Amino acid sequence: MQVVTNIFSYIIDMGASVMMPIIFTILGLILGAKFGEALRAGMTFGVGFIGLNAVIGIMSSAISVIGQKLVENLNFPLTAFDVGWAAGSAIAWSTEVVPFVFIAVIITNIIMIALGWTKTMDVDIWNYWHVLFTASAIILVCGEANPALAWTFAIGQAVVMMGIIFIVADWTQADCAEIFGLEGISLPHIQSMCNCIVTYPLDKLIGMIPGIKNINWTSEGIAEKLGLLGEPMIMGFVIGGLLSALAQFTTEGTTIAAGIQQVLIDGMNIAAVMVLIPRMVALLMEGLMPISEMTQTFLEKRFPGKELYIGLDAAVATGHPFVIALALLSIPIIYVEALILPWNTVLPLTDLAALVFYVICAVLPNKGNLFRGLIETVVMCAIYLTFSTIAADVMTGLASYTGLAVPEGATQITNIALGAQWITWIPFLIAKWIML
Repeated sequence: MQVVTNIFSYIIDMGASVMMPIIFTILGLILGAKFGEALRAGMTFGVGFIGLNAVIGIMSSAISVIGQKLVENLNFPLTAFDVGWAAGSAIAWSTEVVPFVFIAVIITNIIMIALGWTKTMDVDIWNYWHVLFTASAIILVCGEANPALAWTFAIGQAVVMMGIIFIVADWTQADCAEIFGLEGISLPHIQSMCNCIVTYPLDKLIGMIPGIKNINWTSEGIAEKLGLLGEPMIMGFVIGGLLSALAQFTTEGTTIAAGIQQVLIDGMNIAAVMVLIPRMVALLMEGLMPISEMTQTFLEKRFPGKELYIGLDAAVATGHPFVIALALLSIPIIYVEALILPWNTVLPLTDLAALVFYVICAVLPNKGNLFRGLIETVVMCAIYLTFSTIAADVMTGLASYTGLAVPEGATQITNIALGAQWITWIPFLIAKWIML
């Protein structure tokens, strides 16, 4: 069993930028493409993914420093440090349940497609780690008390959670195509899309409120009213600069000259992100579209009338200007909520850069209406913080098992990513209640 686990770990450890080109090349060959055509499509996607990660890294560097300064300067009284999604993935890959979950999810996807329960063919196997975290946590927390039941729960919850997200991916695909231009592509990405379960009904509720329902801040409308300030690049510079100014000029000893210098640097970094992310996503799509077209051709020949979507990482939707703008605006929102929610213990830090993934759900239901998106983001940030607080006990308890260190000044570790996948905590809490 350890050999199988090691093989899976070896493949996964290469990262999505290597793993996905391999998957797409193999998939292209299965679909009848020539080797060169399939390889070119796969490598183009991989290059785009590396570029996207590099740009998000620029944003992460700027935002993390700004966040750290705000924390230090404003003395936030929070003790569970957000150490980023990578810490959660380290736990996800740490148990022998990994290959069983992989096989179970793949079989589930195939069965659901065959029965017509989903149109999503999920090739984004890297992000299986979302359900793998819950599976590994159940094994590590409950396995000693009842090994057989713990394994059953661990694998069973993965099947149920991924089954739900395949359906959500189908349900939101038309909006993904309309807003993000993702024709034939769905997003079975739990941390981004499970939140649509909340935002779509919430958007309908907002649409029933007299006066409020008629407010519509669109990218076109804002660009028209603000002129130059409405352009994504300038918007990024202004938002990034304002956040940086709040951080710099609350720092004791910062001179006006040094503060202005850093504000300009941070503003330009965020402006660059606003321009470069859409271009990296375009490169991703350049590699993806041949595979998408091959898939549709393959299905039309063998299954006339059968429609299928390729399920991908939500990274392909992060290039929308309003997704990026909303992610930046959600930073002060999540900090304010972190301070005022009485049950919250989480200090948002590393995963601030990942908010670009977690606000997609607040763009889709309202088709890019920033006003409604902000309201929905307020609600979702409260949910993220609530479940990140729950995750803190689990992650801190398992830190020694995976070699994770608790930062100086913190009593617990957690991450916003685990709060964003809130539905996966339901089976964990049930398992813990039954077995402990």
